[in-house]
Amino acid sequence: MRLMIALIVVLAASAVAAQVSLDDADEVMDARSKELRAFQDRLNDADPDRALAVLKLLIVKGDPDQRRLAIRHGLQSTDSAIRATTLRAILDSKPTLVLTFVPVSEEPDTYYFRTIKQSAGVVKDDKSSEVLRKISGFDEKEQCWTYTHGVYTPCLARMRGEVVNINFGGSWGNYTLDNSGKLIGQQAINDNLTNATIDLNE
Repeated sequence: MRLMIALIVVLAASAVAAQVSLDDADEVMDARSKELRAFQDRLNDADPDRALAVLKLLIVKGDPDQRRLAIRHGLQSTDSAIRATTLRAILDSKPTLVLTFVPVSEEPDTYYFRTIKQSAGVVKDDKSSEVLRKISGFDEKEQCWTYTHGVYTPCLARMRGEVVNINFGGSWGNYTLDNSGKLIGQQAINDNLTNATIDLNE
């Protein structure tokens, strides 16, 4: 009985010790907000080279909050160099891209469905589909970002300026960044033309 009482006292004391006060939470939140504001100031540095260096660093190596801050800053910028640098940094960070396809034709042929299925994608009731592609690295020789497919690492994406080219369904599609942080383009999937979207927001 005494052992049980002692155990209850110890557990109660541990619970009290583990409690977090509102002041503790506010202190942590205020410190985090101050840190993120400091990074935002560096993203707005008057020296464009310094600003771009910080942008790439936060996207490729930052924690989730820092990464979101930098991506939002870059994708919403009106500066083409910043937007292009943001796109390249996102691809360099080896993300998993969600490719969304909406067929232009109301009746895409069987090759469309077969390609999506073979790519482990999902076809919805309205015939739109989603496919995941995890970027695995950058091929210097081919100048493209790759993904792993069995023992192969085929090209998935290339960039020229702000235009991103995606290799899927037997063709390369051209994508451009819209004002909401999405890559918008068209992709022919085995001759089935689709309107395609890749959301880069986090």
